[in-house]
Amino acid sequence: MTDQADPGKGSSNVTRPFQASSEDRVYARLRSAIVKRYIGPGKQLVEESLARQLGVSRTPVRAAIRRLVYDGFVEVVPHRGAFVIRPTRREIEDAFAVRIGLERMAARLAAGCVSPEDLACLDELIEEEAVTFGYRNVEAYYRVNDAFHLKLAEASGNRTLRKFVADVLARVNIYLILFDPFMRLEVNPSPEQHRDIVNALRRRDPAGAEEAVRRHLENTLAGLELDKVAEQYPDDYLAV
Repeated sequence: MTDQADPGKGSSNVTRPFQASSEDRVYARLRSAIVKRYIGPGKQLVEESLARQLGVSRTPVRAAIRRLVYDGFVEVVPHRGAFVIRPTRREIEDAFAVRIGLERMAARLAAGCVSPEDLACLDELIEEEAVTFGYRNVEAYYRVNDAFHLKLAEASGNRTLRKFVADVLARVNIYLILFDPFMRLEVNPSPEQHRDIVNALRRRDPAGAEEAVRRHLENTLAGLELDKVAEQYPDDYLAV
């Protein structure tokens, strides 16, 4: 008779629930606070204070801050400390200029080779974008928005171009999170502008697709609240 493993004796086959590390929990709390704008641009992240508020040692706080630096949300200023980034208007405009150039190229190429499957996927993402906006879930919304723009780049057939678009999207999204009036918009113009892009692709109109992309991204840049960086944030932002 075959022996049965006793789950109570620490069998390696027993599935245990995942438990996030202290670093993961601190990282999630800080990132969420930045995304929800409870921590504003230029706000300093003080290890000792954060460790005390979160009931952990400084080690996981330091590690979480390093991850936020890697993500691009935080920068370390020598001899001063870690701060949520406060990009200049020029930096944001430069990033958008690069993005517009890359995505216009992607749209022009895609207009010549986009497949029915690509068009169907883009249509579905526009519908998902509209639904997600209704929930006002910032991170979920930007994931869907990214998926649309990455699919557009993929439809160009140029894999290198898609990678460059993904890289600039990662940078621009941080600016959107910090300065986009997303939570206060009653009507979201983005889905309709995305439909203009897809309609141009469907017509096999390279110039029209380029123009639709340019108009959409310039409107996005113009809508950023770049002068409203001194808003009041909760003192106890981690408790929100």
